[in-house]
Amino acid sequence: MPIDKQHLIHEIYRQSCHQGIASPLVTRLVKLLYLADLEWRRRHAGEPLTDLTWEFLHYGPYARELADTLGGPEVEAAEFKSGRVGRRLTFSPEDLQESQVPDRVGRLLEDLVARWGSVDLNALLDHVYFDTEPMQEAVRGARLDFSKVAPIEQLPPPRFDQRRLQELRERLQRDTRRLNL
Repeated sequence: MPIDKQHLIHEIYRQSCHQGIASPLVTRLVKLLYLADLEWRRRHAGEPLTDLTWEFLHYGPYARELADTLGGPEVEAAEFKSGRVGRRLTFSPEDLQESQVPDRVGRLLEDLVARWGSVDLNALLDHVYFDTEPMQEAVRGARLDFSKVAPIEQLPPPRFDQRRLQELRERLQRDTRRLNL
């Protein structure tokens, strides 16, 4: 069930807008896409979220399939006071009204944007480079190995004492009648 990279990018920008977070520059966007794919695999028995091929390129995870999108005409350059230039995609507010991904993908991206969308970029990079399983033994230039991604530990369903639960329900009903609620 790979999700189109354009739809994922759109949703990251949409979530940023809805959460009042600045639109991500390209570096942050790539790392958010990587974390989304990683977390999806963690929650879905290794199934990839995208058809992107992640490799250890230069300093960290990158998918060459993103090059056309991130270098295209819809990328805007922003110059900082320091003289550095950052690049970001541009969307109109109208473009960001509707989600283009399934709800469970949208919730995952919502959580990731809330967690990583506005943290210091160096903290995000440190997390990606040093705390994610595919990067821990990565070889520069090689494809990342997601087989070591630890699945989320499933907790057993809670066990309820049915008798005690029934007593509480009856007590609640009595109190509700007594209080005339």
